[in-house]
Amino acid sequence: MALDASILFFVGFLVRLVSAGVALLAWYLHRDVVCLLGWSAAMFLSAMAMVIGSFRGAETAFGLTLTADVMFVAGYALMWTSMRRFSDERLTAARQALIVLAVCSVFALLFILAWQFGSPRRAQSALFGLFVAGLTLTAAWETWRGYRYDGLRSRHLIAGAVACIAVTRLVRVGFILLQFIGTISPQTGELVQSYTLYLNIFFLLVATAGLVLLAQERVDRGARTAL
Repeated sequence: MALDASILFFVGFLVRLVSAGVALLAWYLHRDVVCLLGWSAAMFLSAMAMVIGSFRGAETAFGLTLTADVMFVAGYALMWTSMRRFSDERLTAARQALIVLAVCSVFALLFILAWQFGSPRRAQSALFGLFVAGLTLTAAWETWRGYRYDGLRSRHLIAGAVACIAVTRLVRVGFILLQFIGTISPQTGELVQSYTLYLNIFFLLVATAGLVLLAQERVDRGARTAL
């Protein structure tokens, strides 16, 4: 049985807003942990994108879908680049902004071209899913490899949760394509999509908790070093 879409939407929206607030508060207390600010921005942008996307209709489908998808992509690009800044101080805020702008521009261009050439809605959804999954996997990799530099064990929890978010996105893309070619029924696709959305929400919470633990672990290590 598929989970109720409206309930999942509301829970997903609420979890993103709460995660954005928690991460922002943690960043306010620990300004050097820049990845918290990036995560907060990613969660807030994705929550607003969900609201914008919910208003689309037949006549406004392209404009609102593009706006919502670009906001999602911008958020996850911020997540990735913020994780990179946390591990590599050579990446400045200006360079980070340029990278995010470049990623969003490439996605918007590909989305517009797909629409101009008459690609079906599922193909556009697959493009969006691949972009978000790619950015999320890159963020997971940046988090994981940063362990070699600072040895913060909380990185493993964050990297695992973020990687699982990417996996849920890839599964969604896979089932979109299978449904498009007629391999599975719409009912099966709807069932899988609902449970991947549920898992996505769960791993968002785990990743947020991991980021807060990361900030606290960094503070505790600094206190031990001072002693």
